[in-house]
Amino acid sequence: MLSVLHLRKEMRRSPVVRQLPGVSVRNMAVPDEIAPWLALRDRAMADQTPRARIWTVDDFRAEMLDKPWWHTDRTWLAIAAGQRLAGAVTLAFREGAATAIPVVHWLVVDPAYRRRGIGRLLMFHLERAAWDTGWRSIEVETHAGWTAAVAFYHSIGYIDARERSPR
Repeated sequence: MLSVLHLRKEMRRSPVVRQLPGVSVRNMAVPDEIAPWLALRDRAMADQTPRARIWTVDDFRAEMLDKPWWHTDRTWLAIAAGQRLAGAVTLAFREGAATAIPVVHWLVVDPAYRRRGIGRLLMFHLERAAWDTGWRSIEVETHAGWTAAVAFYHSIGYIDARERSPR
């Protein structure tokens, strides 16, 4: 049975985008960076249990490019020294009962760059963009079996979506 966790973060103040020495963040260039993004996703998901299947360009198109919410200015890439793609994240919008809900979509970090602040750096950019657009709450879905991802989201203030955020 698929065990998906729904997490939420309520933002009380504008997120401060921090810098990370040796890492730059920029928006994705399409179509040139689709293949590198796919390779990054494959590396990031290779050690996860349960394992996510490998994607093709057609999968990327169906999951991202063909969605009305997808824009290159809502997909951030972390580029490490030497121009290596070290991480990526996308801000998506899911249609709710009354309005669209901003969601974290495919935060992936290359295993060689984990625990170096890349995930936090990407999330700061995503959260700042959401804040600047007027959103004060962000959601994420992740598999309960991906315990490192769950711990990461908890460490940056995401809680079970059914709980109330602390004041």
